[in-house]
Amino acid sequence: MSNLDALVDTVVRRLPGGARIASFQTRAASFAEQGLQGAANLLVNVILARNLTQSGFATIGLLLGIHYFVLGLHRTTLVLPFILDASGSESEAIAAERHWWWANLMLIGAIAAFLALVCVIAAFAMPGEGLRWAREAIGLAVVVTPSLLLFEFGRRVLYQRRLPVTAAVASAVYLVLNLGSAWLLTHLDRSALAGGMAWVVAGLGGWTIATLAAPPGPPQLRTALRSWWQHRSFAFWQGMTTLPYAVYNSSVSVVIGIFGGPAAVAGFAAARTLTNPAISMVTAVDSLDKPRAARALAANGIAGLANSVGRTRKLLVILCGGYLGLLVLAADPILDLAFGNIYAEHVNEVRILAVAFFLICMNQPSETFVIVLRQSKLLLVTRIFAATVAIIALAIGARYGLMGTAIALLATHALNLTSLRFAERAAARRWQRVNSLELNTGGVIQGS
Repeated sequence: MSNLDALVDTVVRRLPGGARIASFQTRAASFAEQGLQGAANLLVNVILARNLTQSGFATIGLLLGIHYFVLGLHRTTLVLPFILDASGSESEAIAAERHWWWANLMLIGAIAAFLALVCVIAAFAMPGEGLRWAREAIGLAVVVTPSLLLFEFGRRVLYQRRLPVTAAVASAVYLVLNLGSAWLLTHLDRSALAGGMAWVVAGLGGWTIATLAAPPGPPQLRTALRSWWQHRSFAFWQGMTTLPYAVYNSSVSVVIGIFGGPAAVAGFAAARTLTNPAISMVTAVDSLDKPRAARALAANGIAGLANSVGRTRKLLVILCGGYLGLLVLAADPILDLAFGNIYAEHVNEVRILAVAFFLICMNQPSETFVIVLRQSKLLLVTRIFAATVAIIALAIGARYGLMGTAIALLATHALNLTSLRFAERAAARRWQRVNSLELNTGGVIQGS
């Protein structure tokens, strides 16, 4: 399977105009891969929303909030250090990848154990029928999250090896298994447990394809621990940035559940389902552009990084702005097509959330700029600011239902985008100052 990308490249180059087409092949395969994932995430939520009760779908929404929180920690403490460590020559990258594969497996084992402990604590700390939906979400996270994290790291490895076509095949398997399992399981048992297991089946299926394409080789546990330990400071500060980030972005459904209960979570989950394709576009761009930005900094300094990030920003304006703009204009028929009349009263909320999600998409290039410069502490400050604004805004907005929640999120991300642009300038000045000092003293540049 690892030869699939080479085969596709050979076939494409033999077509009329093949050389020109081949130059866009990696980007096209990346978008195809994320398009498949985005379609899976959208359609599986449509299936579940139509087949589960409001409480059951709220469980799914909270489950995803918990998963995205853990996914953020996994990404910042392991995936980002892995990407930076594997940015050398092809042979060095493959060697690093194998070390990190085993580090990832150990981390996921620790995550599963921690989630199981949280599940036990929740069983005692959250009694009563009224909180059953939340307890079920935590219990599902114990099995759903590790399965999806295995697939997530597997697809990252494929991108590091520059095998985007193979990654697209893995995501195609993920889509088929996800939708097929969701439809079958919810028809056998209309429960959140059945719906959640669809992600377990899909995650393990996609991970299997990725592992067959890029096998990790024999266990390298000690080397894996040493590799991570060398990046512990960067990983720690990046992990710290995930905590406030989850509050206003990836796991905001948890905060909404605290203030608004299951009805608000279910409504937000439905609206977020329709906006998620834009986030898939961001992920597709990020999978290629963050490594490209790191290489641009190494080759051409701040000017190269700024140029790389600027190209990313323009691309996201076109792609995400186009999709979310369409959603704003056609929210009524799109909502009806996806969910029938279940969430028909939330048309305007979907429009506002579409604008909020566009601002989220615009945050990504600025964050890439700061992350590649390893200014983790600066990023942490901006995220603490945004999290504080989000908690205050959502506490007030939740009193006015989903509309208040949507407006609160829009205000939060507008302020966050502004603070990130200031952070870009501060990070660039600091990098240039430190770089100039190190060059003058003959030292080695150190990241924060």
